Amino acid sequence: MASRSVDELRDELKRLMQQHIESVDAETFLGRLDEEELLQVQQRLKRIREVSAELLLALRRSAA
Repeated sequence: MASRSVDELRDELKRLMQQHIESVDAETFLGRLDEEELLQVQQRLKRIREVSAELLLALRRSAA
């Protein structure tokens, strides 16, 4: 698998974080999440962790 650029990873992380913020806002102001929405939140958080780790590795490689 080809390594993704720092910019690509940063853009994906930014998009995922914005989606998560919107989800938290909706949960806060509209109430509880249903099971499908909760699953989406969990999957998004998992992907945020994965992309964050990839971004850190890419930043280390670019600094070396």
